[in-house]
Amino acid sequence: MALLVILSRWLHVASACVAVGGVFFARVVLPVGLAALPIGQQSIALLPIRRVFKRVIHTAIVLLILSGAFNTYVAWDKYRLDPGLLQMLWGVHVLLALTAFSIALYVLARAHPTASARRLLGVNLVVLLAAVAAASSLKWGRDKTVGSHSPSHPAASSVAGP
Repeated sequence: MALLVILSRWLHVASACVAVGGVFFARVVLPVGLAALPIGQQSIALLPIRRVFKRVIHTAIVLLILSGAFNTYVAWDKYRLDPGLLQMLWGVHVLLALTAFSIALYVLARAHPTASARRLLGVNLVVLLAAVAAASSLKWGRDKTVGSHSPSHPAASSVAGP
């Protein structure tokens, strides 16, 4: 079971890295590279890149949902130790992730990018970074809460009783 937990956590973090890095590339790097091409060649270059990007992002979304559901299942007992903090952070993390997924799916739904695609990719990058910040805060809160409930922690001995 430990190997599955480690693998799922790794898969979740790696998929998040791919999603954030991909959106960063599509929003910041790709437009600069395309601008160096003549106008007629920009769309010729963009369409195959967009197709691959779409497959990568769809795969990352599926892997994030599956690994996130499993990771939540494994950690939910810990979230019950301080539900006010941990379940709130979990909810913020999930809502931000679902928002980012929705934006990505909307931007990539058509074969050709819409006029708002670049702006929406910028918004999506901010939402993804906020989701990472929420996940980091959740991990901190979980570690802090679990540590304060361990038998060797001074606060836990006064709560645990004789």
